[in-house]
Amino acid sequence: CTEDVDECQLQPNACQNGGTCTNHNGGYACVCVNGWSGDDCSKNIDDCFTASCANGSTCIDRVASFSCICPEGKAGLLCHLDDACVSNPCQKGALCDTNPVNGNYICTCPQGHKGADCTEDVDESNSNPCEHAGKCVNTEGSFHCECLKGYTGPRCEMDINECHSNPCQNDATCLDKIGGFTCLCMPGFKGVHCEEDIDECLSNPCVNNGVCLDKVNRFLCVCPPGFSGAVCQIDIDDCSSTPCLNGAKCIDHPNGYECQCATGFTGLLCEENINNCDPDPCHHGECQDGIDSYTCICNPGYMGAICSEQIDECHSNPCLHQGRCIDLVNGYQCNCLLGTSGPRCNVDIDECTSSPCHNGGTCINEVNGFRCVCPEGFHHPHCQSQADGCLSNPCVHGNCTHIATGYKCVCDPGWIGDYCSTEGNECKSNPCQNGGTCEDLLNGYRCSCRKGFKGENSEKNPCQNGASCVDGINSFSCICLPGFHGDKCQTDTNECLSEPCGNGGTCTHYVNSYTCKCPPGFEGTNCENNIDEC
Repeated sequence: CTEDVDECQLQPNACQNGGTCTNHNGGYACVCVNGWSGDDCSKNIDDCFTASCANGSTCIDRVASFSCICPEGKAGLLCHLDDACVSNPCQKGALCDTNPVNGNYICTCPQGHKGADCTEDVDESNSNPCEHAGKCVNTEGSFHCECLKGYTGPRCEMDINECHSNPCQNDATCLDKIGGFTCLCMPGFKGVHCEEDIDECLSNPCVNNGVCLDKVNRFLCVCPPGFSGAVCQIDIDDCSSTPCLNGAKCIDHPNGYECQCATGFTGLLCEENINNCDPDPCHHGECQDGIDSYTCICNPGYMGAICSEQIDECHSNPCLHQGRCIDLVNGYQCNCLLGTSGPRCNVDIDECTSSPCHNGGTCINEVNGFRCVCPEGFHHPHCQSQADGCLSNPCVHGNCTHIATGYKCVCDPGWIGDYCSTEGNECKSNPCQNGGTCEDLLNGYRCSCRKGFKGENSEKNPCQNGASCVDGINSFSCICLPGFHGDKCQTDTNECLSEPCGNGGTCTHYVNSYTCKCPPGFEGTNCENNIDEC
């Protein structure tokens, strides 16, 4: 502990009230300024202790001084003089002061008066004290100035600063003028005080239904979806990404696009191949879908674009020897005449197998018959009789054939009887069906059909397009296949008449079905689903 500590540095406020700190070995000392005492100069010296204020006055202690508060009628520093102002020697409202040294009064005259007692009037108008062309008006003991606009003060010496009240708004600059001011407005404001915000939206700068927001010295366009640019002048090309598929044409719209599909495609992006096989147009066959087309692979026995036509296998006349061909599905049936047989009546029945020729006669087979070549003395048809009964031509409408017992008449068609002299009645077998009336003709008949029937034998089906016929009394009813209607199922039902396609979809009619072409934004069988583009 050999080093001395400087307390004056460690304690900067060791000496108060302006005292000076002096360090010495092992301590410090304060040198106080006048009026203070004590080790740290914190004690105010009471100067009233030694003061000599006159009797009746009050001493007030101050720092290194004192003051005497005099009673009424006394004056001076020590209140030892009589107050000369008690008698009110100063006139015209002048201010009276007592000389603290000798006790005399001193008059401070108001403006417009002068003299020891302020009794003399000063004529100010002669000197025109008003500045800036102000008008001087003399009054008793004074004057006043009537100032021009823009000036103020007792002598019109002050230029009124009209900018002092900050009349200019919105950060405008105020220029003071004589009797007025001018506001230099910031960009975007106008008016005497720059109080009006200029509406840059008044000119409707935003196009394409953009919303204009007025800003300070500018505007901002809030563009609707599908547009951009400072004034929404740019139509965003939604087709730039080539969204439409399968050769579709893209049509740009505000905030969207529309795909015009190539024939045979559908869907929002034309991504779906229209299934032309739904509903199935093929009546009797299998449908194969194509691009905007279909192909019907017909079942055996049918043909045509939609396999609706039954192939007439009888068209090629497959039945020989005048056999009657009956058309079937994918086939035919031959009803052969007597004397022939086989699938196509191509087999001639050999009537000679029964050895019809007698007496050594030779049998020659013919279609639906035979012919005997008889030896001399015998006659046809069986070489049984030597007497020819046909020499008298007994057969009126027919051919005479010699037999062992005489002859036999083979009548011409339409004639009957032993001599072929009686016309045959073809109506006897009742060939007319469904109550039709039979009219006998020579070698034939004619049917007069009842109402509701027609055909060669009144048997033809009146129902069309594959419908089933239900017979009634003098009437019939047709059970139509799906997609047809009418009393004979003759009308193709138009499923589009019920307007099944919603939301503006376009309906296309097919047999027993329809398809809907939906507008952009919708999908589904009936365009009932709103596509969520989000």
